[in-house]
Amino acid sequence: MSAAMSALRGRGILGTALLGALALAAFAVAAVSLWQVWRDKSANALIRGLVAGRDLEIPADAPPELIHARARFLMSHVRLEEGEGLVQAMQRTGDDAALARLLYDVGNARLRAAFRGVEDQDVDEAVPHVRVAKDTYRRALALAPGNVDAKVNLDLAMRLVRDFPELGEEATEDPKSKPKNLWTELPGTPEGLP
Repeated sequence: MSAAMSALRGRGILGTALLGALALAAFAVAAVSLWQVWRDKSANALIRGLVAGRDLEIPADAPPELIHARARFLMSHVRLEEGEGLVQAMQRTGDDAALARLLYDVGNARLRAAFRGVEDQDVDEAVPHVRVAKDTYRRALALAPGNVDAKVNLDLAMRLVRDFPELGEEATEDPKSKPKNLWTELPGTPEGLP
């Protein structure tokens, strides 16, 4: 009988240890879940504040949605370089879809700045904005090739400022196979009938 009692006692200790380990694991899962809920609530509060127009700083480990909201706030207040600076933070999150959306918004902000330059008849101000917009649209399309809006906006930006070949590129091409120039060499919006 004593062997049976010690076997039962061993099972009891093993069962108690197993229950303790399960309780500890459940506590750890609950703690992580509570931390995630708190982090999401904090991020949502910051996003609401940014949308309301308050200039709020975001933490270094911010989720992609919060980074995007901060970048949109900065770009809507014509702080383009600061907004573009958040592209690296978005890259660190590893969310390619969110990065593509942010790059698309950066391109849009730059294109709007270029249109303001064209309206003010300041071509020297508009051209660099268009070049940055084209670059960011291309990067966005590399991540999300199905984004039709980015394709259309890239086409529009390409019509505003042409990409000129690098020095030495023209010398290697056959001049007879060169396509006829349909657009003028000057940047700007095409006018007139086709």
